[in-house]
Amino acid sequence: MQTKNLDVVSIGEILIDFVGSPKGRPLAEATDFRRAAGGGPANVAVGVARLGGRTGFIGKVGRDAFGDHLEQILEENGVDTRGLLRDDEANTTLVFVALNEKAVPEFVFFRHGTADTRLDPAELPQEVLEDTRILHFSSVSLTVEPARGATLEAVRLARAAGAIISFDPNLRLSLWPDAVKARQEILAAMKLADVVKLNKEELRFLLGTEAETVAAGVTALLARGPRLVAVTLGEDGALLAGIESKVRLPAFPVQAVDTTGAGDAFMAGMLVVLAEAIQQGEDLEALDSAWLERLGSWGNAAAALTCTRPGVIPALPAKEEVAKLAT
Repeated sequence: MQTKNLDVVSIGEILIDFVGSPKGRPLAEATDFRRAAGGGPANVAVGVARLGGRTGFIGKVGRDAFGDHLEQILEENGVDTRGLLRDDEANTTLVFVALNEKAVPEFVFFRHGTADTRLDPAELPQEVLEDTRILHFSSVSLTVEPARGATLEAVRLARAAGAIISFDPNLRLSLWPDAVKARQEILAAMKLADVVKLNKEELRFLLGTEAETVAAGVTALLARGPRLVAVTLGEDGALLAGIESKVRLPAFPVQAVDTTGAGDAFMAGMLVVLAEAIQQGEDLEALDSAWLERLGSWGNAAAALTCTRPGVIPALPAKEEVAKLAT
């Protein structure tokens, strides 16, 4: 088997979140904004790196001050930036975020023709894709060309080189033409994935009556191709299911300050353990309940700790914090 130097490579959006205040008010009433690096796949890459994994990122930013900042954030966190490209014609993507009284975010994207949407298949760093155990992507990069084509080509190249494919629907309906198109494209992407992480609202959106219960929805998803499915349940923890085993784990109780990025933190915690399992020669289809419990425990711990601090990348926890909470 070819030796891989990277545990996880993420491909997709990297952007600047502007988080509004005062907290608990709708975005239309926000008066001040705080800058924070973000973007689901970028969050996952940094999250895994902070948990001790070796990561890379593939995506595009503008040749502007925000692009400079995002590149600096990745490098400071030890993320391989060979795949971070600069666009001379488009600006870095921006998102404005407000948190309601339960710290749940409301988003407005400034993403029409911005840098992350312009990643082209011809620009993909094949050597990075061939050097990773896991390739991670989300549906956001599938919403527009050429980023969609680049993402699907990256999945093809990584799989051909022996990588496991990880997918997070990360549903943002405002980025899709309509709900029907979103459901169609996301379900098609799931057929390409070995590992899928989603929340229960996304599960029900995608499967409708097939997901009358979370357990039924997970069974239906596994029948569509993935070999490992994790459903995050907020305060109720998470359910993880593989071909052979299924476990449900409680959440770690914390006082939530900001839930933005909790799903990305969960994914990072799960993937760093999964990369360890792969490195030890474990078969993804044969992961037993002990492995699923460890995957879920690290995911839950990373998500819980992230919720206790504002922002996403600034809030992602270190390995020592997660290890202490998860054991």
